[in-house]
Amino acid sequence: MTFEPPYWEDPKKTEFESEVEKVKDEKVVLKCTYFHPEEGGQPADKGTLGGYPVKDVQKEGDEIVHFLDPSHDLHEGQSVEGKIDEEFRSFCMRSHTGAHVVFGAGREVLGEVDYSGFDIGEKKARIDFETSTHIDRKKLLKMEELCNEVILENRPVKWRKVNREEIENDREIAFAKEIPEGEKVRIIEIEDWDLGVCSGTHLTNSLEVGRIRILGKKKLQEGVTRINFSIGEEALKRDYREKRSLYRATSLLETDHKNLPRKIDDLLSNLKELEEEMERLEALRIERKVDEAESYDRDGYQLLVQTLEASSEHSELISHRAKDSVGEKEVLVLINKDENVSVTVGAGKNAEGLDADEVIKELSQEFGGGGGGTAEFAQGGGFDASVEEIKRYVMEAF
Repeated sequence: MTFEPPYWEDPKKTEFESEVEKVKDEKVVLKCTYFHPEEGGQPADKGTLGGYPVKDVQKEGDEIVHFLDPSHDLHEGQSVEGKIDEEFRSFCMRSHTGAHVVFGAGREVLGEVDYSGFDIGEKKARIDFETSTHIDRKKLLKMEELCNEVILENRPVKWRKVNREEIENDREIAFAKEIPEGEKVRIIEIEDWDLGVCSGTHLTNSLEVGRIRILGKKKLQEGVTRINFSIGEEALKRDYREKRSLYRATSLLETDHKNLPRKIDDLLSNLKELEEEMERLEALRIERKVDEAESYDRDGYQLLVQTLEASSEHSELISHRAKDSVGEKEVLVLINKDENVSVTVGAGKNAEGLDADEVIKELSQEFGGGGGGTAEFAQGGGFDASVEEIKRYVMEAF
């Protein structure tokens, strides 16, 4: 590989002078540039060239091409000054070095892993692991702990070039499989922690990463999991936000951070008891409403009608009441309003002249919807009518 850009040796250099070698419309190629192109998950550097904003930087073959506004007046042979956005370059260097730290932690915690991808975003970065290991919160927390131990140990970060054939079967080295056969590749090494093929800009030691926060994981496909992380100031901002939330929670619950989990457990236990009591009372309310159904004498049966306002969670209770509490010569019609209107009908074995399925079929013909069942039990829904309209129809028709 003949390509060896100067930012490999001096990644912190953000101002330089060079000569314009080629110009074609918006494309400008320099004899020497410190601008990093979009490559290997690292975004293109931001900055200016000859005073013109650099809109994009791409690698075309062994050339680094700068994209400017077509209105620029740069020409071949001209000496120009390049200025790279120092803050963004620093963020990319820390993120890229941080990715190697995270990958090393993944090897320690997850066991056998392979590299599957990497990308730097605006405020965070991500690295994709090929692994069969299930990654839970405990593993993520352990990875974060190891990452920050390595950062504080101030381990040297170095690079060298080797032939791909030398590393191809080395499980200790992470590399992108699309690198052409036989080409020399650049190895980044964090001392006694991680080895990986990489073309990006990096720090010279782990301490400069500052801080790593593992933000979470996402399963992309079988055997591939994406882990998102933040570095430096953004990681610290997240720490402070969580600490403020912790202080707020302990203040509201009148406890300290050590006893916060127990306090929350107690509250959840009390909440569960309250929910169960509310459920019991709601069930009693429904049962009482059914017991208070309006009764009408009919030829061969007793018609019982009641309207309810019960959630779908109580549909099973309503069904049981329609089946179990109806007398032998009774037809019980329960009209319930939840999100939609539904009707449940129970009919006694000796109710003459009317059965449950008949009620639902006739309501469906009159108001649309559908449903059905047996002579002794039927249900229907989707009716284009109000509870009051259905009740009035039942009282008149049956």
